[in-house]
Amino acid sequence: MNAVPLLPTHAQSQRRRNRGAVLQALLGEVTASRADLARLTGLSRPTISEVVGDLITDGVILETGQSTGTRPGKPAVMLEVDGESVQTIAVDLSEPDWIVGAVCGPDGRVLVRRETARSGGDDLPGATSTLVAELARVAGTTPLGVGIGVPMGMTTGDLSALEGAVRAQPSVVSLPVHVVADAELAARAEARVAPADQEFLLVRLGDGISTAIVTGYLGDSGARTARELAHVDVGGDAGRACRCGQRGCVHAWIAEFGARIAGASDETSRAALRVQAGTVLGKPLAAIVSALDLPHVVLSGSSDLIDEGFCSAAETALAAARLTHAHVEVRRSEAEDAVLRGAVAQVLAAELI
Repeated sequence: MNAVPLLPTHAQSQRRRNRGAVLQALLGEVTASRADLARLTGLSRPTISEVVGDLITDGVILETGQSTGTRPGKPAVMLEVDGESVQTIAVDLSEPDWIVGAVCGPDGRVLVRRETARSGGDDLPGATSTLVAELARVAGTTPLGVGIGVPMGMTTGDLSALEGAVRAQPSVVSLPVHVVADAELAARAEARVAPADQEFLLVRLGDGISTAIVTGYLGDSGARTARELAHVDVGGDAGRACRCGQRGCVHAWIAEFGARIAGASDETSRAALRVQAGTVLGKPLAAIVSALDLPHVVLSGSSDLIDEGFCSAAETALAAARLTHAHVEVRRSEAEDAVLRGAVAQVLAAELI
């Protein structure tokens, strides 16, 4: 028997990119015709027809009827992603006090939401797996997969225990499970709402500080961009020790400012503390954005630190520390439920594209 020749790597990659481009365009437009998709993606009409045909066969998109426009000629057949059959379970473990989970549509829209309180002594793998099993039961269809956002700093053993507990649930055992750093997922969500092809450094603020660099196409689920921000000693004594042992580490300072803001008695004091915190964060970011020549820094997280004053102070400190004088914009993330939405995008990229 003759062996079936393997598809060349370049051709495989191109097909994935075409499929990803069509899905991204369709998710952004909600509904579109084949001609619309050709215009939005820049792909040829024959390529669009091939990709759309494959996606319809796979049950990912469906034809919803003819357009109601008044243009000359035969009405176009409209397409949309099948939200009933393409659902994802997304979980956000980036908050120290809560486990947040949801059943989401392909556009990241939350269909069912569940939140579970947690404490330091809880069995995190057990609590997470129980929540995922409940979401699998209430989903309207068999989910495409499970995406879980975790904070940086979890050990390999902790990650394995978490994934193993989730996979052991009978209602989940057949589903693919993707455990990914929260910063990378937040970056995926931000890339969906940011201008096309915009390059940026996303900084995720929580118990620690992690970063994800977004440059170009995010459809390849194999990309791993998230890294913990280096434990740079920015000087002084934060009043607490970081897990790295330093007391002047940027992580220790940001955690200390967060505690001070939580305990402040008035908004004026909180605003002043946020400006100080932004100044501390801006300095170590300068080396990253200078080396990679990134024009945008996006701050993500539910931290009480992030407001306009914090962003402005970080931008000023970053500009002062840079070796060049190119302007770098620092702004807050525009993506709501960023980790959940990013988890959906991660699963879609891995399972559909």
